[in-house]
Amino acid sequence: MSFRFLITLLVFFVTTLIVILSGAVINRLTEEDLRHRIDSRLSWQVQAVSSEGSLSTILKLRRFVQRSEVSDASLDNLFDVQIPTRIFLNSDLFLYTDGFPEILTTSNNGYSNVSVDGQEWRVLTKTIQIPLVLRTSKFDSIGIQAAVSRDFVSTTMQDFRKTFISVGIIAILLSALVTWVLCGVLLKPLKRLQIYAENINDSSDLSIRIPVEHLYSLSEVKVLSISLNSMISRLDSSSTRTEKALETSRGFASNLAHELRTPLTSMKMNLELLEKHGEIPADERRNILNEVIIQQDRLFSTLESLRLLARGDLSEVNVFEEVDLAPLINELSARQIANHGGGNIDIQLPDPPPLILGWREGLTVLFDNLLQNAYVHSNVSPEQLEIVIGVSVEEKWVHINVDDNGVGVPEHERKTVLERFKRGSKNYGQGSGLGLSLVTQQVEIHSGRIEISESSMGGTRVELALPILMDPELD
Repeated sequence: MSFRFLITLLVFFVTTLIVILSGAVINRLTEEDLRHRIDSRLSWQVQAVSSEGSLSTILKLRRFVQRSEVSDASLDNLFDVQIPTRIFLNSDLFLYTDGFPEILTTSNNGYSNVSVDGQEWRVLTKTIQIPLVLRTSKFDSIGIQAAVSRDFVSTTMQDFRKTFISVGIIAILLSALVTWVLCGVLLKPLKRLQIYAENINDSSDLSIRIPVEHLYSLSEVKVLSISLNSMISRLDSSSTRTEKALETSRGFASNLAHELRTPLTSMKMNLELLEKHGEIPADERRNILNEVIIQQDRLFSTLESLRLLARGDLSEVNVFEEVDLAPLINELSARQIANHGGGNIDIQLPDPPPLILGWREGLTVLFDNLLQNAYVHSNVSPEQLEIVIGVSVEEKWVHINVDDNGVGVPEHERKTVLERFKRGSKNYGQGSGLGLSLVTQQVEIHSGRIEISESSMGGTRVELALPILMDPELD
């Protein structure tokens, strides 16, 4: 069912209801008004006949007289000749006009309804008592009756109902027709909106937007157009991210297969060598087994890095909490020194150190990989390696610089090494190419910035900027 048809149907039923209710009210009021007019005419007629001057003249002349024969000049007309009237002396009929219905004399004063031969009459009776001083032996009371047929009321109301029903039907049909036409005009903007939406759907081009300013005059349609454009923008953004994610996933899968193939192939070759040549000397066998262990460690490191990358991709804001950098950096630095059997890590923190809103596990991955990267790729023995971690606060940002005295990263490779499975040309440690990409991922998760440059110590400087939560000095 179309919106246009629904509105027209609704207006049709509402108009019909209004016509029926208004017809009932008008019918009732009109009928009451006609009855009131009948009673007014009867009252005027009886009053005119029973006036002192008129009644004495009528009794004297034994006929109903006109105004010219009456001395009371305040009366416009003595009586209405169209209203049947009769006069009784005591209970005896004295005088009557033509057309009076054949009804019995009623002693009840006031209005009454009488039916004669299927015809309804409205009758007004008034009895006048003659004062004692004026009474004669013939009569002591005078009765006056006036009657009006009520058939004209029924006839008038029937005519009214027929006319009202005809006019009501025309009004209902006309209102439905006008509503149908107006709905067609008012729904044209929605039709145009539908055409634009269908064009976007057919073209699958989410860069197209629905024009708003010059096409629609209705504010509701403008709001709807803006909402649709906003929805299309979100779909476009989501589609772009999805395509980018698919492209990244394809590249990621390709790189992953390559990275896993190399250590697995090396391990297979060494194991086959040991199987086929059982007479290999002990020293050479030990070297082959060491190589298998190294490849196995490399494989495990790659898989662990992939797990951390996947964990970072699925992180949400609800895992963020207040993190104190001082104990975190001190703990990770001590762990790296113990794992590699040496190294000098100088930590320079402001006093007191700031708190940041972050994911504790993600920050652990970030600093752990920064320090691990310095150990693995500096081409300096752990005993001679020097690392300086400088932390400073500037407005709402925490700036962290990690410097080492290694071989550094060539300028043209400083952005490349931040990508997944990308190694620098001076990658002496033969890493998986995922360490700095883990750092980059965590920086992005924390809405920060990362940049690689040359350190004043001759090696690599990694500069980080993370949003700060609060500065204890302000508490």
